[in-house]
Amino acid sequence: MKSATKKLNFGKAAEILRNILSSKYLPFVTAAITVGCYYLGLDLLTYYYIVISGVAVLLLLDDATPIFSNFLFMSIAVSKINSPSPNAMGSDFYFRPAVLAQLIILIVIFAAAAIYRIVRAAMRKEFRLSPVFFGLCGLSVTFLANGLFSSDYNPMNIVYGLFMAGSFLGIFTLMKDNVSCTKESFEKVAYAFVAFSAALLLELLVVYCTTEGIIQDGCVIRNKITFGWGTYNQIGCFMVLCIPAVFYVAHKHKFGYLFLLYSMVVGAGAIFTMSRQAMLCSVIVYPLCFAILLIRGRNKLINRIIGGIALVIGIVFVGIYYRELFNFFHSLLISLKTGSGRTGLWVKAWNNFESAPLFGTGFYAKLPPSLNTVGLDIIPLMYHDTVLQLLASCGILGLIAYVIHRIQTIVSFFKNITRERVFIAITVSALLLINLLDNHLFYIFPTIMYSSMIAMLVKSENIK
Repeated sequence: MKSATKKLNFGKAAEILRNILSSKYLPFVTAAITVGCYYLGLDLLTYYYIVISGVAVLLLLDDATPIFSNFLFMSIAVSKINSPSPNAMGSDFYFRPAVLAQLIILIVIFAAAAIYRIVRAAMRKEFRLSPVFFGLCGLSVTFLANGLFSSDYNPMNIVYGLFMAGSFLGIFTLMKDNVSCTKESFEKVAYAFVAFSAALLLELLVVYCTTEGIIQDGCVIRNKITFGWGTYNQIGCFMVLCIPAVFYVAHKHKFGYLFLLYSMVVGAGAIFTMSRQAMLCSVIVYPLCFAILLIRGRNKLINRIIGGIALVIGIVFVGIYYRELFNFFHSLLISLKTGSGRTGLWVKAWNNFESAPLFGTGFYAKLPPSLNTVGLDIIPLMYHDTVLQLLASCGILGLIAYVIHRIQTIVSFFKNITRERVFIAITVSALLLINLLDNHLFYIFPTIMYSSMIAMLVKSENIK
């Protein structure tokens, strides 16, 4: 592999390709390809692009940061026409032998390139052990042991445990020692999120414009907000995760106030996903990012003027529609207080934990029908809460391993507080907050995003 990559790195063409792959604007090309293929039903073309460009990053670039963009867009590649989800077409596309064979080949190729980068980092003595690495090793062991000795043990538990271990530990190991964590690296991640938010907004807008009966009696029927890759809860989570990155670009860019205006569009998009968790989290995350921008960002005067105008418009809007807003948020608070149908799942989680307190009953324990399903139904039904999910699926050992991991990440953040690390921490915290009422942290694709950001957090502990 080393000999092959030397040949790949030789020549002007390779240099041009490296410049393209390193560009912070490449995610916008990826967004256009992903969205275009989504509506054309060309899922495989998206995966070919993501894997080929990802492998090129791993083989040609010393700084593998651009691959983060691939991780983002692979999560929204399943088109509605090809999705096996009952929320979409219920297609058998992903179960056809020809499709499965191609996907398996692509996964093997990407995995080989990832393993090569990990081995190369070790051979170059760039691999560094850290407390977070060992904490993730412990957490991965509990994932692999999920449901062990349970009376209803399902062999799929070990399969999903492998997915979880790979998503947490494997991606962390790949990213931590292969990203440079310079200001340019963080900027590339931020632009990837900006491009991702644009793709999400476009798909959300199309749903609102093309879905019959989505608004009835002045109310949005959120069950109609579905995609091939997920539902309103998935797009709500993704939209909130994009907010800190848009503000980070507003911090850095000469014309940052334009990104401030765009952040308002993203914030509104998070609200219009009608995901209660996204609404609650955006109400916390958006003002926090805005306050940091006003205190520490560029273009302070313009930003404050924009903020003042937005505040006045908001007050007028509330004054006109205060009754409707009061009723809406009152029902929202009641649904959050009662768990919005989750209480039955939470009780079941506790009962399952009590029946198998050490290793839990596994990820594939029998549960009542889920509140909603994601794009691919290989994902097991879950309990809509991080703590209860770990207790029920992995037992007390799983929760202890997770608590240790969480403490280690907090300690890592406080070792070096910089503007870049603050925005990474806000994004991670937003995901964790949403997961108090949902399962995204165990849905593989969001897990990959999480592990990548944790890797950047750990790698940048000593970088000023």
